[in-house]
Amino acid sequence: MRTSLSRGRDWFWLLPLLFALAACGPGVGGTGTGEGYALEYFGARRASVCTASFAGELRCPSSIVVGPAPFEPEAGSEPVLWVDDPAGARIVVRFNVSDVDLTASCSGVRFAGTWGETEQGNRGFFGHFTAPGADAAAPGTLTVETVAGNGLSFTLSDTEGNLVLGPVALLRADADPAPSSCSTVTPTPLSGATFR
Repeated sequence: MRTSLSRGRDWFWLLPLLFALAACGPGVGGTGTGEGYALEYFGARRASVCTASFAGELRCPSSIVVGPAPFEPEAGSEPVLWVDDPAGARIVVRFNVSDVDLTASCSGVRFAGTWGETEQGNRGFFGHFTAPGADAAAPGTLTVETVAGNGLSFTLSDTEGNLVLGPVALLRADADPAPSSCSTVTPTPLSGATFR
């Protein structure tokens, strides 16, 4: 009798640990990281945005190297800002290392993601977006292409390939733009978003 009571008390002290471990794992539709839709959700792994075809438009480290020198996945661009209009930006894209934040103030669309690559060779920003009418953030991808002449073009899609925003051509800005008169979203990141 004494042995079974002792085991019961031992089990009781392990309950808080078991609850803590259960809270750290992935939930239904989530990643378990608390950071929205992670690269693993898309079957992608982190890569340096400085390996992208548009890396020349960013502020990637420059070094003289003889022979191939791959960028480490943690390496990326210094902060860079892209806008549609510096005098009253409706769309603002911020690059930092290999992460990106897109805010489309007039349409109420937000996206946050990380540059990555899938085993099939698909490359882009994988993350999550919010949009008007949605009760939670949803997984999405942002593709970026160089515009002939000057600028970058951005296209945001959901996981089914449906267009959410774009393509929109943006210009590089040296300073934070003035907000547009139609601003409906705040400039803060998507940290407070809920996920499905």
